Amino acid sequence: MTQFNSLNYSEGMEAQLIALEKKIKQLIGLIESAQEKNKSLETRLASAEGLLTKLQSNMQEASLRLEKMIRQLPEDKL
Repeated sequence: MTQFNSLNYSEGMEAQLIALEKKIKQLIGLIESAQEKNKSLETRLASAEGLLTKLQSNMQEASLRLEKMIRQLPEDKL
């Protein structure tokens, strides 16, 4: 921790400054943690979006193939 005694602060003010410094360090830790989680979530989102695109393409392809098969069925089977 920073040495506040050398600045001739009163004991009360020194305690407040030390408490403030501790809170600032905690806040910095929370911000860094949130940034890491955000980066992880961005990576997961990109992966999910890629998978969604692939699944949508697969569904479209399956739909087209099914429609083609239905058109090839004899009329009396419908």
